[in-house]
Formats: sequence, C-alpha cells, structure tokens
Amino acid sequence: MYNEAVLGNGLGMRQEEKQVVLKEHIDNDRLLAEYNHFAEDIIKFCVDRKRRVVAIDREMHIEMEHELYDDGSDYSDIYGGNIVVEDGEVVDIEWEAHPNIERNRILHIGAGRVITDEKVIQELSEIINEWIG
Repeated sequence: MYNEAVLGNGLGMRQEEKQVVLKEHIDNDRLLAEYNHFAEDIIKFCVDRKRRVVAIDREMHIEMEHELYDDGSDYSDIYGGNIVVEDGEVVDIEWEAHPNIERNRILHIGAGRVITDEKVIQELSEIINEWIG
C-alpha cells in the first residue's frame, strides 16, 4: 500500500504516500488516522458512479479524478465531495467539488459544484458506505 515517495501536506507533516484508489474497506478510525493529511476539517474524495470505486486523500479533487481515470474510470462517471470532520469525528458528507460541474451540466441534475439531485446523492452515498465507515 505504500511506495517509496514521501508526500508533504498542508498540515506541515510528512506522510508516506498511500494508494489513492481504495482497494479495501476502511473504518472511520483508519480513515482519520491514515487518510486525513491535507486539512483538519475535511477529507476530499472522488467516486466513480459506474465502477463503484472511491479515491481519497489528496489536496485537490482533480488529482483523485485523474487517479480514477488512470485506474479505468471514465471522466463522465466521476463525482467529488468532502467528508466533514469535527472534533476528530466524521460528521457529514458535502457533495461539492470541481468534478461535479460538468456532470451537473450534462445530466441537468444541479448547478455548479454542488450535487443537488437526491437520487444521485443517495447512490453516491451508498458507494461511499461500501468503502468507508
């Protein structure tokens, strides 16, 4: 799960780089301990709606979007969001990210960076729950 690269992050720490695309389910304790390196209050992620896979823990959503693409995803199937962390606990998911702009436009399911279609949110939330929690 590790490679030789060392990743600097926004928290001023150095962390061995982990795989971005999850290959196994992780619980919330592991999520917070091992995949929370760029901001104290959010963990960014991208979801491939068609392949039902998740990429997490990079500074920018576009980095995870590219990782999913390199892993076999089609850009049109990738959505992004943020896991909200308060006081060391996972408290919510925000469906706001750059990859959503184009998906919303094409599918007419929202405006801008925020996903507002409840059916899409429910499906993406189910995928997140398959991998994290």
